[in-house]
Amino acid sequence: MRVAVVDCLATGRVGRRLSSVDVIGSGPRLVVGILKSLGVEAELFECSDVIEGRVRLDDFDVLMVSGMSSDLTSMVAALRRWRGRGPAVAGGPACTDYEELLRYGFTAVVWGEAELSLPKLVEGLSSGDLGAVPNVIYRESGRTVSRVKPGYAVEPQLWSFQPDVESVKRYRYYWASRVYVEVVRGCSNFLRTTLPLPLLKGGRCSGCGVCRSGDLEARLSCPMGIPPGCGYCVVPALYGPARSRPVARIAEEIEGLVELGVRRVVLSAPDFLDYGRDWLVRPRPLTDPREPPANLDAIEELLSSLHSIDRVSRGEVYVMIENVKPNLVSEEVAKLLGRYLRGTTVNVGLESGDPEHHVALGRPSRVEEVLRAVRLLREAGLRPYVYAIYGLPGESWRTVRNTIKVLRKAYRLGAERVILYRFRPLKASAFEGYPEPRSGDPRNLALRRFVEALERRSKRQLLGKVVRVAVVDRYGRAGDTYVGYTLPHGPVVVVRSGEDLVGKVVDVRVVKVGAREVYGVPASS
Repeated sequence: MRVAVVDCLATGRVGRRLSSVDVIGSGPRLVVGILKSLGVEAELFECSDVIEGRVRLDDFDVLMVSGMSSDLTSMVAALRRWRGRGPAVAGGPACTDYEELLRYGFTAVVWGEAELSLPKLVEGLSSGDLGAVPNVIYRESGRTVSRVKPGYAVEPQLWSFQPDVESVKRYRYYWASRVYVEVVRGCSNFLRTTLPLPLLKGGRCSGCGVCRSGDLEARLSCPMGIPPGCGYCVVPALYGPARSRPVARIAEEIEGLVELGVRRVVLSAPDFLDYGRDWLVRPRPLTDPREPPANLDAIEELLSSLHSIDRVSRGEVYVMIENVKPNLVSEEVAKLLGRYLRGTTVNVGLESGDPEHHVALGRPSRVEEVLRAVRLLREAGLRPYVYAIYGLPGESWRTVRNTIKVLRKAYRLGAERVILYRFRPLKASAFEGYPEPRSGDPRNLALRRFVEALERRSKRQLLGKVVRVAVVDRYGRAGDTYVGYTLPHGPVVVVRSGEDLVGKVVDVRVVKVGAREVYGVPASS
């Protein structure tokens, strides 16, 4: 059996990334790694290469496509290129949209974690019988059959497979991209939203307190059936409570990536500060997002191990983290992160700056903890990015005004950027069934315009500064213009130079800022 694995993550409706263009996720490489460990030939392809016909799929027996809910159009476009040559399987966060995926022609959809399904799925695809495959959904005799059961992958199965390192080379700009390496699976936030929910026909949390003060095992399920976590998120529902990957497995993968020329590694986790917290409560699941506090010993062991890699210690390879729960950021945590990750970015979720709304969403933090986290992280030498969402359930003029006020404070405390997302009612989330924000809503416009003004101010601060850039390609039709990624992380940079810069790392002086990118010239010129 030969399997073509297609990465459609974050490609939206057009088959290629328009934002986060320099990101390489960990999921598709893991799928390839699992398949190869099972003796199956597998190759990884970027979605755009498949859709635009740059690769031939004739020699493959099975198609596997990974994507998110926002990527359904691209996933279906990849399926059309397959032209029914054999079974086609969809996976990734888009699994919650299994009805649409099956209707469009996918043979099966893998729900949640690949480790639970792929070993049996390979057998089922060979025999043509998916009846014994766990956590898959498929059509049979005109009806939808679901083999999904509650539960999540645990050791030793969970970390028995390694992502395929060589597959990173299938991404065009892998050497300059942010390559994500999984360090935590799932999330510890098993609180529930207290807002009225369409899935409960307008009902809401009964206030039983199980998810806030109950036994860790009891928090896994809600008596009212409310999905766990922040109301807009599906991570705990799909991937379970937080489970930490062993240091040796992480280091092995990163060493392999560094040998292939990768320069930027992101330690991927819904919350990096969950790392090692699960070890403090095992064998019980980590379903409390606030207690115990961050496991400083585990975090230090991981970061010190990675900084013992030669090219990392010399500053030639950058190691970064992604998200942190603000309530877990203490002075000790910030100082530890600053010791190893100084000068890198870190994402802090605010979502709503209204104290009541913030908690009602199912957030584990309080608004004042977000501001404290921004201050501590900035003082420790990190570059905090603060995230907010417009159009959320429960939004009002009061919540919008408070969010603007808190974002302004966060900016003054050292937040380098504020990133605003549009609310999307994801299937399998607590907020499934809520309407999407109306275009032209004055509350949304007020928040968007405020954040856009902050972004312009933030970018203007780059004028005249020198940034290090990994130049990946030519830009536009002019022969003397190039595009690259800021190191360790920052805006896309367009560089004008009479010298061929492709494949080089150069210092660039910023001379102009745009809405999505900045423009510069080599600092030596």
